[in-house]
Amino acid sequence: MDAKSKKRDAFTLAEVLITLGIIGVVAAITFPTLIQKYHQKAMENAFKKSYASLQTAVYSLSPDTYATLSGNVAGGSTEFFDDLLKQYKITDNVTLGYYDVKTRIWKIKTYTQKSGSYNPCAGLPSKIIYDGSAIGASYNCYSTWIVIDTNGPLKAPNALGHDIFYFTISNKGKIIPVGSKSYNHWEMQGNSTYCSKNSTNSQNGASCSGFAVENICPDNPEKSYWECLP
Repeated sequence: MDAKSKKRDAFTLAEVLITLGIIGVVAAITFPTLIQKYHQKAMENAFKKSYASLQTAVYSLSPDTYATLSGNVAGGSTEFFDDLLKQYKITDNVTLGYYDVKTRIWKIKTYTQKSGSYNPCAGLPSKIIYDGSAIGASYNCYSTWIVIDTNGPLKAPNALGHDIFYFTISNKGKIIPVGSKSYNHWEMQGNSTYCSKNSTNSQNGASCSGFAVENICPDNPEKSYWECLP
């Protein structure tokens, strides 16, 4: 091969820069989508794990424990909730000091990841579980409440309908996701307000548990819940 052939086989600086520019454009287009899909899958897997653990814990309780499924309006703990939490390996209590470790304050986000708030009747998790997730269980506002944070308070996004989910318990020990057809309490009623990308309510996402369990997008039933997660 002569010198001229070797010269023709080499890339010019302009060609290299053009190639790198094309790669950069493709990466800029695809990376956000890949990151979003990774986030959605992580949230889905964490929810499935926490929900399965909740089912195991609830259905492991004895009939005698279910007979104590009552409480007081002020939200004091009952034997049922004490026994329920004993089914978990609790490593810590949720306190302001616990959240001070990283965030100084637990900033709740809505389903659309805007600044939000939690429902005072249903509350927030009170116990940290060994795997880093969190759970709370109580009787308040004439109802039973269970709230889970699937990846715990020290991991983002701390958003309703993403990693924070609410449930109630029937007097027969059946888990009722808030927002499902079986849910009938007056708090967090109306899925267009409490689980929709179009809602601006500060508790938007609080009734998404029903959709997450059924794996149905609240704004488009043709899609899965996690596929349409904002």
